[in-house]
Amino acid sequence: MIRNDDLGPLLRTAPWMPEEDRRAARFECVDHAELGAAARLLVVAAVGGPSPGRRYFVPVRPDPTGAGVEEAHGSAEYDAAALDAVCADRRLPTARGGWVRFRGAGLTARSVRRLPFERGWSSNVLSLVENDGAAYVHKTYRRLDGTVREPELLRLMNRTGRTPGWAGDYTYVDPADGTHHPLGVFYGYAPGDGIDLPLRRSMRSLWPKVTGGHAPGDLDAVVREHLSPLAGNLRDAGRFLTGFHRDLAGRLGGGPVAPYPVREVLARATARVAALAPADIALPAAPRAAAFAALRQETAALHGAFDAAPAGFPSGPCHGDLHLSHLLCRVREEGGWSMNVIDMSTPALGPDQAGWAAQSPVQDFVAVQRALEYFTADEAAFESARRLGLDSSETMRGALDGADDWPPGPRAALRLVFHAADVWRARVLRLFLGRTADDPLRRLLYLGRLLHELAYNVEHARPYHAAIDLRHALALGARTPAPTIPART
Repeated sequence: MIRNDDLGPLLRTAPWMPEEDRRAARFECVDHAELGAAARLLVVAAVGGPSPGRRYFVPVRPDPTGAGVEEAHGSAEYDAAALDAVCADRRLPTARGGWVRFRGAGLTARSVRRLPFERGWSSNVLSLVENDGAAYVHKTYRRLDGTVREPELLRLMNRTGRTPGWAGDYTYVDPADGTHHPLGVFYGYAPGDGIDLPLRRSMRSLWPKVTGGHAPGDLDAVVREHLSPLAGNLRDAGRFLTGFHRDLAGRLGGGPVAPYPVREVLARATARVAALAPADIALPAAPRAAAFAALRQETAALHGAFDAAPAGFPSGPCHGDLHLSHLLCRVREEGGWSMNVIDMSTPALGPDQAGWAAQSPVQDFVAVQRALEYFTADEAAFESARRLGLDSSETMRGALDGADDWPPGPRAALRLVFHAADVWRARVLRLFLGRTADDPLRRLLYLGRLLHELAYNVEHARPYHAAIDLRHALALGARTPAPTIPART
């Protein structure tokens, strides 16, 4: 018998539970199913606190000491039992009249064992298992009331070679309204690292070549030569991402492409600029004001551009929240990279779903661009701080306001490092994304993502990261190449 009193101590110390969710007054079990002797599959609701009623999936088993319960996920028994249920397409009844439904890709569960796995921090929980000599990731989703599309996307994209192979998943069917809530998924383990790792190595190995003796043209040549070993791989990565979008559109049904709702999105961006402008960001006033002037200028220019394009701009499915770490790469024996896309969060799975038109593959290209802007600015801030004996928050602030009040020597050193980072980033984008038209849709999506990230950084009092956002907002006003991706060369 599992008591509600056992849930508080368990959940308040769970590494996957966000800090804000731990402040619930208490937690209570609202439904459950039995997965044999391996685990009781609990649906738990928060009572009180900042998110009353929020539900969580918590597989548990009795604590070996006899005092309360412990997490079942991560145990060999739970992994094996869940995979066996997936392979058998099992249906487990819940105490309140619902179901936990398992479905699989036709595997047979045999000789299942856990493998060592560094899962890192995640709001989901991951483990790695071996079945019949093949490795699979077992992921469980903790929040029931969120929108999780990854299991169905993996199933639809199975055997495209773009995503890890889908092996099966399981879902809670709510007895109250029949809605389906994904609980877990098994997919083939895709070895490799996020593309951010080779890029980070490349950038850090560039710094010894960046000295005060370089003229701007010299630095362009230095960066081009420095990136030449990665050039072929980055071009292949760009083609891979384009192929992913093509396969995703085909697997999700294709058909007529609706126009992207540019005016609605632009209206939200315009309102967000107005809302953020008076916020206290704890950054120098002059560049902050100039950045918001540039943002207002960009929204005005986009209004005019969309008024001149009555035919609209096409939409299409995309990853949804692409980060560099979601693009896995692995060096092949014959050279080049093999690649996979992970952690898909495509907003809609077909033309009949809300949000289908409000997505575009260009979102993923913009996400890569913004990720590289954060990545390169962060690396430049730390490198210039190392050279000057300062804190990186000081060098980031100097990069925003131009360090005009700094002594000439440190100011020149700071500007050199950040300029080298900008040149390196522009070259990576040229190699990776190729020729991407600087059309109004791309500019709108770039603006929307920048504002989304700036709003998050303001809300969470992160001036260091907000400075990166404002630095690139200033580039919009100057009409520098920063938001433009030139042709692949």
